[in-house]
Amino acid sequence: MDRRSLAQELRRWAVDEMGLPPQKAPSEEMLQRLFIGQCADIWKFIIRHVYSQRNVRKVEGNLLWYQQLHQSEAQRTAEEEEQKRRKLLCKEILELRTELQHLQEQIQSAEREVVNQDLNCERAQDSCRRSLLLHAFSKKKEAECELLSQSNKKLHFRCEQLQEIRRASQREVMFAAVDSDLPSSALLEPEVLRDLREVCQLRFKFLRSLHNDAVYGSTHPDKEDVRSLSHQQWISMAEKVWSTHAPNHILSALERLAGSTTHELKKVQSTLSADRSKANGAIPALSHQAKEHSVSKSFCETAQDPEETLPSFNSLIQEGWAHAVMVSSQLHQVHIQAQELSEHLADKIQEIHKQLSDGTELSQLTRAAFDAELRCVILRGCRDALLQECRTLQEEAAGRKQEVMLLQQQKHNIEEACLLLDKKQRQIQILIKGNSASKSQIRRSSLEAQKYIHDKLIPRPQDVKQESERLQDSIQKELKNFSAVSLPTLLRVSTDGLNQIPARDLSINRITNPHGLYYGIYKAIYESVNLPLYKAPESVLSHVADMKKRLFLLRSQLSSRTNAINKIQRAMKKIPDPDTDHLVQLLTAHYNHQTEEMVPKLQHLVQQCDKSLEYGKAVQATVTDWWEQPAQLCLPWEEREGLTLRQWRERWTMAVTALQRATGNRS
Repeated sequence: MDRRSLAQELRRWAVDEMGLPPQKAPSEEMLQRLFIGQCADIWKFIIRHVYSQRNVRKVEGNLLWYQQLHQSEAQRTAEEEEQKRRKLLCKEILELRTELQHLQEQIQSAEREVVNQDLNCERAQDSCRRSLLLHAFSKKKEAECELLSQSNKKLHFRCEQLQEIRRASQREVMFAAVDSDLPSSALLEPEVLRDLREVCQLRFKFLRSLHNDAVYGSTHPDKEDVRSLSHQQWISMAEKVWSTHAPNHILSALERLAGSTTHELKKVQSTLSADRSKANGAIPALSHQAKEHSVSKSFCETAQDPEETLPSFNSLIQEGWAHAVMVSSQLHQVHIQAQELSEHLADKIQEIHKQLSDGTELSQLTRAAFDAELRCVILRGCRDALLQECRTLQEEAAGRKQEVMLLQQQKHNIEEACLLLDKKQRQIQILIKGNSASKSQIRRSSLEAQKYIHDKLIPRPQDVKQESERLQDSIQKELKNFSAVSLPTLLRVSTDGLNQIPARDLSINRITNPHGLYYGIYKAIYESVNLPLYKAPESVLSHVADMKKRLFLLRSQLSSRTNAINKIQRAMKKIPDPDTDHLVQLLTAHYNHQTEEMVPKLQHLVQQCDKSLEYGKAVQATVTDWWEQPAQLCLPWEEREGLTLRQWRERWTMAVTALQRATGNRS
């Protein structure tokens, strides 16, 4: 859009919209002047968006009218909808009431059915419980009847057995004579006698095992089980005998067994009296053999002791002869002791036999028991001797095993020593080769030196003498000269490129020069204040000031500490025994004083906090006000097309005043 059309639009807007009379309206040429620069866009915006107050009121009134109409229509529709909703709610309420009544009727009927079902269930459970109880009672009675029938059968069977036993007791049982010489197979033994013999033999075995264990002291856990089994077997067999045979038959069988056993004992006694003389001669022979066995064993033990060193042949013969003489003398003494003991034993046996030669059965049994016990003692002595010999042999075997282990260890050590010896021999061979090589090299170097002396030095002895005199004590002389040189003077710096000046002459710390006049004072001061030598002299004052401050602080601390100690000591002297009540009173007074002082302070702090909160609210309000201010005041740095908002506002006011002036001149 060009300026002319824009001027026409602006004139039309001023006349039609703003109510400006056409006579007072400016011309298009004057209006075109307003569109200089960027004002054309502003006027375009004004023409499109700015209206007169009359039109604005009309539009606002229309908007209010339409709003009221809309509200009235909305209210009317809302009332109609409310009425419709009420009608629907009433219908729903009626329907719900009918449904509720129907549901209540259904619930009541269901409750009745549930009650009836519960009653029926209880009755059924009661009937089931009763049936179960009756069934269990019937089973129990059946079991009792079965038990009674079984016990009745047992009683009937026992009665039959007793009747049979009574009938059998009326019959007589024939036993063979005790002293008959017929064999046992020629006569038939009764069943009672055979059963009783088995029972008695089983009991005799059981008692003999108990006697043997008591005598020899041997207990084994498996034997207890065997004994319990044999005892149960004996009880069952005894019950069987008592239940199958008559009592008179059992008594007669027992008498028969007792007679047969007494007859056998008499035979044994007669055989023992016949063998008594033989036993008396065999006892000393056995004791003599045991003594000889022990002596020979001791001799073997003494002969088997190894010697630590290897003696000569003559010494071995002499030692063997002396040992043989000693052993023979010991054997002779042992033989004498054995004869004495055997004679003493024979005398004792004869005395006991004389005492037991009464002819009664008790004396005969005692004599037989004595002979058996004597034989057992002899056998036990032989057994002990054999066990002792076994122990000695085991000890000898253990010693031989240890000797074998020692020999194996020595063999291992010898093998290691052989390996070490081989290693040392190889090292010695290497050293010998190295020595021979070094010797050959020394010989070669000595030959070369002799050749050099003969070829070079001997032809010119005067020159060698002069050179040796010149080089004599040259190292000591150089050391003396070097000690006289000052090392700092060697460090030189050239300032002008020609002359070299010592660097220490250019230093600002000339006091640190060890060759200076004041170096000793400088060093003493640094050592007294405990300051390193590498620090500059100007740092001495600050260091001394710090030391004075530290000293003053330490003195003040020391004085305060001494004052506190003196005060405590004085208080302790005044109050030797502390009063707890007084201390409690002082503590309460201190607490009261603290509360009196702290409560006002806390109240003051609370007031300050309240004030700060109010001040924070005020600050927040000011910030929000600043935030809600216009953009030209909040953002003065923002620019549009090279001008800020304030500048645009001033330009607008200038344009308005110019327009008013132009319209005033025309009028």
